[in-house]
Amino acid sequence: MGPKMSVGTPPPGDAHAERATAPAGEGSATRRRILHIALTLMAQRGVDGTSMRDLASAAGLNVASLYHYFPSKRDLLESVLIEQGFLPIRPVHMEATGDNPGAEPLTLAQLLAEIMTSMFEVEDFVRLMVGEAMRGEATARAVGVDLFASFESSIEDWVKNNRPDLDDGPGAAAVARLLSAMVVGIFIQHAADVLGEEGDDLTALSLDRAREAASILRPPG
Repeated sequence: MGPKMSVGTPPPGDAHAERATAPAGEGSATRRRILHIALTLMAQRGVDGTSMRDLASAAGLNVASLYHYFPSKRDLLESVLIEQGFLPIRPVHMEATGDNPGAEPLTLAQLLAEIMTSMFEVEDFVRLMVGEAMRGEATARAVGVDLFASFESSIEDWVKNNRPDLDDGPGAAAVARLLSAMVVGIFIQHAADVLGEEGDDLTALSLDRAREAASILRPPG
């Protein structure tokens, strides 16, 4: 997330009136400012500790005006993730299907490595979300489901398209759940600082673990 930042509060005023007379584009600018302030407050206080009323006050809006932009805290949190590029978490390369049929398909090792790398790139945010979810914060838990489902779906699709033997055996969904649990487990090991020197190079760690998993699941023969 980066260092904590102070949250500036603009001069008070009637937010609805300001929007009514604002030039075109100011509404989207206000929305981006709200998201920036929300990210800062959540990094400092956690999701549960950041109320919509507190956010409205920090942004110089009344609560009704804030709900005009974001009808719920979940909408707000998901918008923060999208604005910051955290959602959805997905591999950066496309498979050789769909919109890019000429692309070289990813290997399983490449796919898993890119998923792990994408998590490490937003490590501070993932730590925040996992911590909030473990404390039972409903919004963080719900958004976390969306966050992790995106790469579990990528694994399941890869298995269906590239490993029919696994799909016919345990099933693509079961393999995806297992590998997703592995990915999360590696992240938890890193967060708990139990990986030793391996944790110093997260790119190499991601690739090594991905290759190990792909080797275990390689086709027979």
